[in-house]
Amino acid sequence: MNTSEYQSDQSPSDILNLSREIPQETSTLVETAYNQILLQIVRGMLPSGTVLKTTKLSDKLGLSRTPIVQALQRLIADGIVTQVPQQRAVVAEGAEHWLVDIHEMRLLLEPHAVLQATRRLTPETLTLLSEHGKAAKPTTQPDWIPKAHAFDYQLHTSIARASGNLPLSESICKCMSFKRLTYEISDDSSELLRRDYAEHLIILEALQKRQPETASAAMLFHLRSSVEFRKAGGNII
Repeated sequence: MNTSEYQSDQSPSDILNLSREIPQETSTLVETAYNQILLQIVRGMLPSGTVLKTTKLSDKLGLSRTPIVQALQRLIADGIVTQVPQQRAVVAEGAEHWLVDIHEMRLLLEPHAVLQATRRLTPETLTLLSEHGKAAKPTTQPDWIPKAHAFDYQLHTSIARASGNLPLSESICKCMSFKRLTYEISDDSSELLRRDYAEHLIILEALQKRQPETASAAMLFHLRSSVEFRKAGGNII
């Protein structure tokens, strides 16, 4: 276990007792704090066993302690950070692999979700996804990349919501909330993004034809290919 300069200055109950309700105007600051702390964890800047100090995190991220404390609460709830009674919050063992592990969970969940969703997706949703796909068509201009990300998010979450299984849907949507974080930080090449786009179109075509087995196989191939093309040793996928 590694302990770093983030040794906590708060009492053991601070994280659970401070600011129990997030004011509306600070919710985006909490999201920013959560994402930035998670990024430092997956990049190895806050390794497993690091004891987290709110004042140090506040100074480093340029945020007040309130959103930092609220972000730590969320990280504890998600299992990325741990805290036992009368002890300090620390980075969980293996948390640096969080985004990779999330992708592995998607491999288990999404092919099954597609099987359930193919005949449930409404014509209106399929039309909307088709429009997203057309808008995300690769070009030589950099503005197509955010559109490709939007298509990715809409496709996967629409499938999840049409699965007819609420726990399955919520689990996949939660995974995709972490996937959105990688949009901001990944350095995937244009070639890889174009490959992902082409695979998304194959999935969408199978959905439009109401072919569940084909759509499920295409989803499985898509998620596996993302693993194969991930940079060796990388923690972002």
